[in-house]
Amino acid sequence: MKKILWLIYFCVAVTHSLHAQSGSVAAFNTLLRDFDLNADTQKDYAITAVEYDRLRTAWQNLAPANKLQLHGVEHNYWDDIYVTKLLRDLIAGTTWEEHVTKMMALGARGLALTLSRYKSPITVTEARNNLADLLCKGASMFDHGQFQIPDDVKAAAQTRMGDKAALRLEKWERMINSLQHSTDREKIEAVNKFFNHAITASTDKGAANGYDYWQSPIETLVRGKGDCDDFAVAKYVSLRMLGIPAGQLRLSVVMQPQAGHHAVLLFFPPRETDPWVLDNLGSKRLGSDADAVLRLQARRNLDDMTPLWGMNEKLLTRFQDDLSEEKISTYPYQMFPAAAATFINSYRLLPQSAWGQCEKGYECICYRIGIHQGDAETAARTMSFEEK
Repeated sequence: MKKILWLIYFCVAVTHSLHAQSGSVAAFNTLLRDFDLNADTQKDYAITAVEYDRLRTAWQNLAPANKLQLHGVEHNYWDDIYVTKLLRDLIAGTTWEEHVTKMMALGARGLALTLSRYKSPITVTEARNNLADLLCKGASMFDHGQFQIPDDVKAAAQTRMGDKAALRLEKWERMINSLQHSTDREKIEAVNKFFNHAITASTDKGAANGYDYWQSPIETLVRGKGDCDDFAVAKYVSLRMLGIPAGQLRLSVVMQPQAGHHAVLLFFPPRETDPWVLDNLGSKRLGSDADAVLRLQARRNLDDMTPLWGMNEKLLTRFQDDLSEEKISTYPYQMFPAAAATFINSYRLLPQSAWGQCEKGYECICYRIGIHQGDAETAARTMSFEEK
C-alpha cells in the first residue's frame, strides 16, 4: 500500500511539475506572440528594440529546464525558421542591431514571425486583418453548449475587414447554436453547405513556393476566402463544436488525377470504415453538386479520390490501398507544420474538455499551448481508485 501511495505521490508531483514548466513556456510563447502581432514595428521588423529587450529578460528569467524544453522543441520542429533564429539570438545575447541586420538579410521584413515559423510567410498586417492577434486571448468562446463570439472579435472584424466579415461570423455563430441537437448527418450536411457558400475558393499566395498557411475558421470567415485546407479546417472545427469526437474526423490530404493534392474532411460514422467526404470542389469537376456529401468509396469510383493522410488534433494516419488507416508515430505537426497554426488559432473555439488528452507528452499541441485540463483530473481519479 505504501508503495502505491508513493507512486501516486510521484505521479502527482510530476504532473504539477509539468504544469509549472508548461505554464512558464506558454507564458514566454504568449509574450513572443503578443509582441510579434501588435501594431508596433521598427525598421519594418515585427518586434521592436524595447520588446526584444523584454524578451531577452524573460528568457534569462526562465529556469534552465524550461529554456532547454523551449529551445529543444523549437529546434526539433521548426529548424531554420525565423522564430528559431530569434531564440538563438536571445540565447547568445545578440544585440538588437545585430539581430535585426541578420533577420533582414534572411527576408524577415514585415513578417509575423510566430506564424511564419509554420513555413507559412504571413505579414503582421495580414495577421491583424485576419484577427490572428485576438484569437488566443481570453476564455473559450464555447461554453455549456453555447457558442458566443466575443464582442471585441466581432468589432475588430467589422473595423478591419468590413460589415460582411462580421456578418459571416454572426451567421456561423447562429448555425453552430442551432445545430446542437441535430443528427450527425444533419450537422455534416449543414456545415458543408454553409462554408461552401460563405467562402470563396482562393489559392494561398505562397503555395507556388511550397508555403501554405492553414487558417482557423475565424480567419477564413473574416477574409471570406481560403483554399481547400481552410475549408476542411473550418468544417472540422465546426463539427467538433457540434459534439463530433475527434476520433470520427480526419483532416485528409487526398490525391485526385485531375486536381492533384487536395484537402477534404472525412467523417466516420460509428463502427463504419467508409467515411463521408466533405469537399468544396465545384460541380463541373465532379459531375455532381459540390454540396453533396458522398461516401469515400463513391468518390473513389466517381473521380478516383485516393486518401493519403488523415489527422486531427491527436493523431496522424496514413491510408492504405484498401482505405484502412495506419497510425503514424510522428506527430502531425512535424510532418504537417502548417497544421499547428490552425489548431493554435482555433483552440478557443472548442470546449475546454476537448483538450488536455495528450498521447505523446510535449509533442502534443495541447502541451505546446499550455492546455492540460485532463492531467490533474486523471491523477485525482487514479489516486481515488488506488485508495479504494
